[in-house]
Amino acid sequence: MTEKTDLLTMFKSVAENVDKKSFDDVTRESIITDLGIDSLSMMQIVGDMETELDLQIPDEDLVEIVTVGDLCSKLEHRIGA
Repeated sequence: MTEKTDLLTMFKSVAENVDKKSFDDVTRESIITDLGIDSLSMMQIVGDMETELDLQIPDEDLVEIVTVGDLCSKLEHRIGA
């Protein structure tokens, strides 16, 4: 799963699982807080994605995540995409 669209699709799937609502219209430019995702749900989403991809984003990088694209970029960097 190294393509940008794959990570976006993964985010939508994991977010829907965590928050129990649809994220069909989410793009890489979507601001996470505007999606109604709180910090606790975001930590669960990030943790689930890290587990599925078998990697970890350093805590200091997590504070820089504002958009879905920011998260995808951090994951891409960790998997070398």
